[in-house]
Amino acid sequence: MSDNNNDHDLSSYAGRCASFGSSTNSFLLKHQDEGFIERMIEEQVKLLGGNKELYNRIDNNMKNGVFDHFFIREHCAIFSWRETFSDKHFPGNSWFTVDLNDEDEFEAEEGNQKFARATIPFQITRHFDRVMALASANVPSELTWLKQQVYFEKNDLLSDEAEWKYKWEVAMTMKKTNGDGLQSLEWESSSMEMEFSDVAHMFAVMYQTGPKKLEEMALKAVLLRHISSGSTSFLPLDYLPKEINKKAATGMYNIEGAAPNNISDEGKEVFERMREAFNKKSS
Repeated sequence: MSDNNNDHDLSSYAGRCASFGSSTNSFLLKHQDEGFIERMIEEQVKLLGGNKELYNRIDNNMKNGVFDHFFIREHCAIFSWRETFSDKHFPGNSWFTVDLNDEDEFEAEEGNQKFARATIPFQITRHFDRVMALASANVPSELTWLKQQVYFEKNDLLSDEAEWKYKWEVAMTMKKTNGDGLQSLEWESSSMEMEFSDVAHMFAVMYQTGPKKLEEMALKAVLLRHISSGSTSFLPLDYLPKEINKKAATGMYNIEGAAPNNISDEGKEVFERMREAFNKKSS
């Protein structure tokens, strides 16, 4: 686990800052505390009822930007924990980032605050192993100042994608911002390569007022058992009927189907408006 600082343009101020930050990270990573990292992983596993295999699945999904219809709450819980971890171990000006594509935007003193939304979600999903390692670094007392010079690369698109898929407050906020909020949600979901079923599952969790259909609960239980077995394969599952495998892969909801009965009236209204937005896109 290392930071490569050979690709930065040293002729620019931003490039030199990024190069310095990458070198600092490389030094800190050589002093990482494996015990600390293991304890932090265990804390996350506890959020999942002690299921390490499910944690590994979620961690891998986040590294690859995968949305999972059946474990939305679990992904959001891990994302939330990691946000809190980041706030605790990298507060204020203890880290920085630069916009290597626009040097005029770089401000050394407040870069971390200005670009936090484009940086932290990307880091805690795609590179959280490294984030934990940097937080764990034990260095001599005379070098502790280096832990205030951590460099985090920013990525606007992947940060937006991470928040959209694993932090449902973002979708709720967007929906309430203006009259065409749901149209914006449809646009955002399209840009993240999410289908109607994906968004429907999100809102089915946000607006849930009662138990899910027995079929969905049973399918989630089957998937959880399969994950917990430690199998590296996923779908399709040979022992399930073709139609059930299809639902496992694409979700329980389709654009022609009715809104689920176990969500609030507001949720049903949102469900129908999202259907209209997606239908307009396809027409």
